[in-house]
Amino acid sequence: MPIFYYRAADSAGNVISGNVESRDERAVVQHLHEGGLIPLNISLKEPCEPTWRSFLSGRRRISRTELVHFTNELAVLLQAGLPLDRSLKILREITKRPELKATLDQVYRDVQAGKSLSEALARHRAFSPFYLSLVEAGEVGGFLEIALQRLGDYLKAVGEFRHHLLTSLIYPLVLAGVGGLSIILMLLWVVPRFEMFFLEMGQSLFWSTRFLLALSAAFRSFWWAGLLLIALAAFLLFRYFHTPQGRLALDRWRLKAPFWGDLTQGVAAAFFAKTLGTLLKSGVPLVTALEVVTTSVSNRYLARSLDTVVDDVKKGQSLSGRLRKSALFPELFLEMIAVGEETGRLADMLLNASDSLESDARTRVRRLLAVLEPALILTMALVVGFVIVSLLLPILNLYEIKL
Repeated sequence: MPIFYYRAADSAGNVISGNVESRDERAVVQHLHEGGLIPLNISLKEPCEPTWRSFLSGRRRISRTELVHFTNELAVLLQAGLPLDRSLKILREITKRPELKATLDQVYRDVQAGKSLSEALARHRAFSPFYLSLVEAGEVGGFLEIALQRLGDYLKAVGEFRHHLLTSLIYPLVLAGVGGLSIILMLLWVVPRFEMFFLEMGQSLFWSTRFLLALSAAFRSFWWAGLLLIALAAFLLFRYFHTPQGRLALDRWRLKAPFWGDLTQGVAAAFFAKTLGTLLKSGVPLVTALEVVTTSVSNRYLARSLDTVVDDVKKGQSLSGRLRKSALFPELFLEMIAVGEETGRLADMLLNASDSLESDARTRVRRLLAVLEPALILTMALVVGFVIVSLLLPILNLYEIKL
């Protein structure tokens, strides 16, 4: 079904924006009315091809780096005093990427037709609800260039943080892959050569050697069955984790898993704090900012918990107290939020907490890798050592008998 971007007002007069998947605009209006909202604007988002289909067709989506560059460049042009439409025209002309150029061309034409920048951007999936809410807040408050500058800084910081976490895992993954491939090659080619030699010897073999030969024979005879089982398991898991129940279970495991869960919670808390703090700093009301953050969170289990947080904050409960009930955020983070609420500096405390949580997450990753890398090397050494010893024991035993 198509995805629609909407702006609506609640009973208190707060403007709320977000995305909803529905069959048509009439169904979106009905959905908003059922939620007690008054629709202000509804627009259809342009369709977005799946990643694999985009790859096969030669098309690709707008990258985070391109989005950061566009945001920063637009902020610079607006700060220089250029009108919005002229700034968009300049960026459209200097952009070389066809995907971004086509998007900017449509945005420019919509702005020329009288739409606001947030309304023009809302038609394109490259711009998240968080991005649109911050742009809209800048338009309403008259500080669009400042909002765009904050957006650029936010996107750059989040991108660098994610890049650091991903690149930290490359070496252990390569190490594990090389180790697994080495073991497979030994079972397929090295061990069979020794098997013929052992048969010619005609003597009893050690249990470790018999086990190794049996494992090699089974691997050579039934490798296709193993690949089939792995492919079937991967397919079933892929299908399950793409269902609402499966995605929810996977996201819950990510937050609750031993060792890994604390790191995931810290990263999620850092993203939550930076996103909410940036929105509040730009003048977005707390409830609206929380709703935007909820739609921006990729972890479904956390998003479901935040839905109840939003409802309770609307009823007058404190943010720190309600987040504490969810048991998904670090205690220090909750204390910093409580201090921010008491002093009236919630946005500043959230941004400070985000920096602290990101630093803590980097430290946790370094500690995890400090344990994981030696463990992988030791495991590989033990496995390879077992294979070598199992192959050499019969030869050494034969040598002793001859002596």
